[in-house]
Amino acid sequence: MFPLIIKAREILLDILFPPLCLNCQRYLEQRDKLICQPCLSLVKLNNTLFCPVCRARLAENKRICHYDSPYFLAAAGNYDDPVLQNLIHYLKYKYFKNLAPTLAELAIKYIGNCKLEIGNFIVVPIPLHPKRERQRGFNQAKLIAEVVAKKFDSELFEGLKRVKNNKPQVGLKDNEARIKNMAGCFKIENPERVKGRNILLVDDVFTSGATMSEAAKVLKENGAQKIIALVIAKA
Repeated sequence: MFPLIIKAREILLDILFPPLCLNCQRYLEQRDKLICQPCLSLVKLNNTLFCPVCRARLAENKRICHYDSPYFLAAAGNYDDPVLQNLIHYLKYKYFKNLAPTLAELAIKYIGNCKLEIGNFIVVPIPLHPKRERQRGFNQAKLIAEVVAKKFDSELFEGLKRVKNNKPQVGLKDNEARIKNMAGCFKIENPERVKGRNILLVDDVFTSGATMSEAAKVLKENGAQKIIALVIAKA
């Protein structure tokens, strides 16, 4: 009896609130999906790491420039990709937190494209300030990092903390303002957990690099070794 009631409820929900792809607004056969496969297949994934300073592609994932940069940039896609931009917008600003696993899967596919060996890395999400996380209801970087860590059976480390509730980076005029805004934002709890370890530092979008650079600096100061900054898209 109960399965029939549940099925009837699902049919009624589909009639009243049909599940639609967030990107193209076509009907979705599966209610638990938020984007259709044709739209998802339009996302163009990269296949190399990048220099976080000049954005040069790094052939064979080796440095060719800016040797003093404390980390490599791993960007699954580009922010001018309309589908990817739309999904990130829905996740961050319309609070569709169930999109995080879909975006994480794109990141995982990209890691495969790059042939990255990250089995010995610990996964560290870029934190939000507690006040901002309460307002949003979740930290999108953490949601993505959890899926990635589980996929590679890696340790998830949440000891990177944001100690300054600074202004959002969006809307700041230039890189100098962004760097100043991020200064002193992070600290490490239990620094012995990162000392001598390789780090996969996870966020959703890479724009100026100010956030990643400040986080990487703090990690390096606490003894981290190789750092790869993994993002869903770079601007």
